[in-house]
Amino acid sequence: MRVNPDAVIIGNPNSGRAGDQDYLESHAEILRSGGLCVEVLNTERPDHATELAAAAGDRLVVAAGGDGTVNEVVNGLSPGATLGILPFGTANVLARELGLPLDAQEACGRILNGEETRVDLGVATDSGGVERRFACMAGVGFDAKVVGEVSPRQKRYLRGLAFQVTAFRVLFGNTFPPVEITAGDEVHVVRSAIVANGHYYGGDYRVSGPGLLTSGKLETVLMERVGSLLRPDVFWGIIFRRPLNSKMKSFTAREVRAESAGAQVPVQIDGELWGYLPMSFRVEPAALKVVC
Repeated sequence: MRVNPDAVIIGNPNSGRAGDQDYLESHAEILRSGGLCVEVLNTERPDHATELAAAAGDRLVVAAGGDGTVNEVVNGLSPGATLGILPFGTANVLARELGLPLDAQEACGRILNGEETRVDLGVATDSGGVERRFACMAGVGFDAKVVGEVSPRQKRYLRGLAFQVTAFRVLFGNTFPPVEITAGDEVHVVRSAIVANGHYYGGDYRVSGPGLLTSGKLETVLMERVGSLLRPDVFWGIIFRRPLNSKMKSFTAREVRAESAGAQVPVQIDGELWGYLPMSFRVEPAALKVVC
């Protein structure tokens, strides 16, 4: 049993089952039967999960929802808090990265009996100096455009297919301005990029090999042409869940910067739109304590 048995579940009413208070309470009862004192809270507006997590203090804070909910919670956690996850989302990328069960009842068992460990976090900083942490990835250009065009209704009914269907529409219906990616003395000119903290992307697709989450570095995968995603070797590699970095240029670094002259290029953070270039990204090693 953990030294502090207090826990709070933060649920997103827009994340399918996580919006059902009775459903959340049923899982809270599983945790209570295991010895935790559990409080259940539902979010009421964007970034409310961040406020609730900050108010929870040094407790076990369980994010009940998808990667967007997890991201909001991560951005509010106090240094002494521990993250738990009940994966109710579409992709559940961080849950997959940590090897957590995607069945909610089994995930409760992992929260009760799992081990606490520390993993890295990424930090994005916009042109105004505002920071946002990310557990999984930041996407610049193409995939951010896709994220921005997928509606909650599409997620609800198509789930993972919503992103695939939208990706083809975005790919053929848009132009992508050049983006400069800078790391130290190296400058790469691309049309899109993924700055990854882990090796999963958009579910169980892979950006890189395993181990990145505890490496102390971010891996940036470069798309010099967005149309390269349709190259047979790249396309079938994606379909068969092979690492994207094996077919495209990539590099690891502790910090990178992305900018685009005269163009408004969107950025997504853990599957949610978060601003436009210019933006920098850095890693915070072992910044997140999580039970898995």
